[in-house]
Amino acid sequence: MNENNEISDIAGIFLRLGAEKKQALRMATQLFKRAGQLATELNITKAEALQGLLETVTCGSRGNLKPSEQATFGITEEQKTRKNQA
Repeated sequence: MNENNEISDIAGIFLRLGAEKKQALRMATQLFKRAGQLATELNITKAEALQGLLETVTCGSRGNLKPSEQATFGITEEQKTRKNQA
């Protein structure tokens, strides 16, 4: 899957959460970029970073933090450990 298709898929999530199309595309692009940054910073795959960010988005849309990561903003203990080992 290419980057544009992935961004379009992510934008679909934001659309379903109530965002307007232009805003959904902007947020999807930013989220995709941030996933790449986190992947590099934490020595994880982009897919893992994207999964964590999307989980945070969906929980946030309901007014919740992910229960297991309330103080870490989407970064798991495993990811922190992997970053420290790199």
